[in-house]
Order: sequence, then structure tokens, then C-alpha cells
Amino acid sequence: MVIDHNVATAVKNFLENYAEIYGLPSPGRSVNRITQSITYLPAETTYKSVHQNFLAGLEKDSNLQLLRYDAFRKLWHQLTPEIQIMSPRTDLCDTCQNFRNGLQYNARQEEEARELLKNFKDHLAKAKLERNYYNKNTKLAEEQRKLVAQNYIQGTTQYCSIDATAHYSYD
Repeated sequence: MVIDHNVATAVKNFLENYAEIYGLPSPGRSVNRITQSITYLPAETTYKSVHQNFLAGLEKDSNLQLLRYDAFRKLWHQLTPEIQIMSPRTDLCDTCQNFRNGLQYNARQEEEARELLKNFKDHLAKAKLERNYYNKNTKLAEEQRKLVAQNYIQGTTQYCSIDATAHYSYD
């Protein structure tokens, strides 16, 4: 099966943008991929749901509407192997893990399960806000670092006299 280069490019761009919005950076390096940083999509994400989002974002008359799920998934693995879906056992958040276990094993009554699910969704919404805040601040720090480097190269200012933001990540 031969897939058009334009289709492959569209899928790759979509996946990179999707990972930028919803992905979490890898907390460490993968043993198998020393040079490539991995971006994990949340554990509740499925290949099927990402494919459906891809199709939903297309125009009605687009030829990409014909892209089948199997071809989409194959392109994903070939073009963007650094974008992966986090498995439930590698979920980094203890709170998420506790909610998942509570829903799976401890919720004996429907009312209790409904309350746990509501709290879990509230937690996920807060985590999304924090992820957006993190992404915004890392982009700001990156832009300001470029500005600092540009001003230093031009010789207009000294490093210690620039008003800039730095972003530190403790993994």
C-alpha cells in the first residue's frame, strides 16, 4: 500500500500539534531511544480517539476523510514514534492512579462511582490547566532565551542586565 506524501505530511503535522497540546514530556530518557525525547499522551487517549479527532478536523470534501484507521496508526508509528500513549501502569500522577483504582476496585455503589468519576474529571481538568501553564511558560522562556542570545551577539547588552524569564524543570 502506497500512501501519498501529502497525506503522510498531514498526519505527521496533526500528530505533532496534538502532542503539543495534550502531551506530557517524558520524565526521563527511554533506554531504547537515547537521542529522542518521548512525548506521552494521557492514558485515557486511544489511537481510535486520535484518529476520530483527525477526521473531525478535516473538511467534508477532503480526500483525507478516506484515510482508514489502520493506515493512520501505521503512519503514526512510522512518522512520529516519539509520540506515544502512556499506559495506565506508567501514569505519573498518584492522584490519577488512586482515582483509577477507586473506580476499578472500590466503587461498590453507583453513587460512589459517580462521585469518584466527577472528582477524577475535576482533577484531569486541573491537570490540563497546569499543563497549559507549563507549556506557555516554557515557550515564553525559550523566546526570551533567544532574545537574550540575540542581544548578547549584537553586543547591545550584558547577560546580567537583561530582564528575562528562566524556566527550570525538576524531573
